[in-house]
Amino acid sequence: MNTNSLEHIDCPICEQDTAEPLFDKDSLSVVICKRCRLRYVNPRVNRQTLEAAYTETYYPPDKMERIRTDNMEWLQMTERLTELEEQHPSKGRLLDVGCGIGTFLHLSREHGWEPHGIDPSKSGSAFAQEKYKLDVRCADIFEAAFPTAYFDAIVLYHVLEHISELNPFLSELRRVLKPGTGTLVIEVPNGESLQSRLQKADWPYVHPHDHLYYFSARSLPKLLRKHGFDGVTLGKPKRVSPTTGLRFALRQTATATLVRFHLGTVIRVYAS
Repeated sequence: MNTNSLEHIDCPICEQDTAEPLFDKDSLSVVICKRCRLRYVNPRVNRQTLEAAYTETYYPPDKMERIRTDNMEWLQMTERLTELEEQHPSKGRLLDVGCGIGTFLHLSREHGWEPHGIDPSKSGSAFAQEKYKLDVRCADIFEAAFPTAYFDAIVLYHVLEHISELNPFLSELRRVLKPGTGTLVIEVPNGESLQSRLQKADWPYVHPHDHLYYFSARSLPKLLRKHGFDGVTLGKPKRVSPTTGLRFALRQTATATLVRFHLGTVIRVYAS
């Protein structure tokens, strides 16, 4: 790897460098902060290199078609939307940050939300505009320059682990979310899941070239509170499947048990 494409960072929560190494993978190191226990990649691929990959190559045509026609994709989007509406039943103006090809926004519009999206991928945002006729911009949160207190809900599903500059990013989300009544939803891989603890570097979510952080049910709420978000609660992501039966019921029960003890594969956090 070209060392010129790497950058060394402090812990984004503590803003200090007190980390110790956990393991290496793909020529990069995952470390853990000794103060807040956030796991993150350090040194890591720099922002310019990451953004170039997202903009140009993240959604090739075969990937877009696979997502659009995959039953599991739509079941997953439905599960996410159902829990969001339990948390925020009044609906309203919704922003999907990192909306990809627009599947969640398309579904939310059918349920009465006013959908808006941003994504750095040129092909992904173009697909959302042309196929689903959605208001999606090929931009980041700063380029979009939304008005203050504009959104009733902001969702990020498997996006935050990709964001280089976490603190300015979360400050901007705070600015454009309606204070008091707005809901922020973040879902990320759980860096303290049972699977991650057992598999360590072999855990499927460990790809340190673009997954820069491995949050937990402790570290993610701490980061959100740092930026003035309160009412932080953990969601209960459910296992979905296009088929039912005893095997699925048993796996769904096992997943629910792991989620209850913050050991599930992903964590989902709500904040206002």
